[in-house]
Amino acid sequence: AVVSTQSTGEENDVSRSLFKERTSQMSKRLTTMNSRYEALESRRNLEIEGFKTDVQMMRKRVQELEKQLIKVSLKEKENPEMYVLKHVKSTAERSKKLMGEVNKVKSRLYSVENNMRRNF
Repeated sequence: AVVSTQSTGEENDVSRSLFKERTSQMSKRLTTMNSRYEALESRRNLEIEGFKTDVQMMRKRVQELEKQLIKVSLKEKENPEMYVLKHVKSTAERSKKLMGEVNKVKSRLYSVENNMRRNF
């Protein structure tokens, strides 16, 4: 009976030490997980703050661009002759480009027709 009580006592000691080890390991894991979560939370908060700052900067930039656009459009309205002249100039440049392309197409067409006449 004495031997069995000693072995039971030793088993209890082993169980207690194993329980203490596992408890300390779980405690360390919990501490690590908590610190990771806090770091993640702070990083997320910083990212949100950064996004908000970016959005505010973009809004300011859009407002500045809108003001510039209004100034430019008012200048053109103040001097409609310059607006018309700019429009005529850009239209003339586009028509020159188109005429050049039309002439290229015509020359290709004429060369194809000539080749067909020669071959038939």
